[in-house]
Amino acid sequence: MMTCYTISATKANRLYWLGRYAERVYISLHLLRRYYDKMIDGLPEDYEGFYEKLDANNPYPDMESFRLGYMYDDKNPCSLISGLTAAYDNAVVLREEITSETFSYIELSLNFLRKSAEKKDANITDLQLITDYLLAFWGSVDERVFNEQVYNILKIGKLVENIDMHIRFDYPFFRIREAYESLIKCGENEEELFDHMIEKHLGELLVEDVYDLYHVQNMEYKAKLLKYLNHLVLL
Repeated sequence: MMTCYTISATKANRLYWLGRYAERVYISLHLLRRYYDKMIDGLPEDYEGFYEKLDANNPYPDMESFRLGYMYDDKNPCSLISGLTAAYDNAVVLREEITSETFSYIELSLNFLRKSAEKKDANITDLQLITDYLLAFWGSVDERVFNEQVYNILKIGKLVENIDMHIRFDYPFFRIREAYESLIKCGENEEELFDHMIEKHLGELLVEDVYDLYHVQNMEYKAKLLKYLNHLVLL
């Protein structure tokens, strides 16, 4: 059974963003591999769709600079190294809450990515070990984090980021809905963290017929989903 004690607002915020950044890097790795495969198959212009979906300005003039940039450019907030650095910065402060073992997987991920950056390894598939470390991180959260509030806030951050990225990259409705239902369930014990008016509006928008009709073609609908989602949690 999980134990519980009240944590500070500052640490709650760090837990939330640790969950978000860890999930962002995990999903970004998957998506980058998918886009990389398309480029290898003769569709080099597909890289442009990646940064457009992240609302990022394109600082990369060609496929090769794009690939290295989204892996190792620490000045690009959407890059893997920026995401892992942010996750590490939060995790190192939370070592007591999440345990040193759990923290170590974030540390291992960042160290491996930095070594790859030094070598300028352009093969995204060589970063599979980071995916493995991040899966181990969440496994360690499940096994070692016994404080209910800490666990819930980490998972809330993870699920918000999961939904955000899947909306941006046009995933099917059932993937969005499953994650959203898990998010709401996870928030039942942390009701003070949710804006319940926004939760109501978001639930009304996340209807299968509406999502399937509008979310790809209608950027206004997608923007509204993302706006509500990113204002749902009061951290």
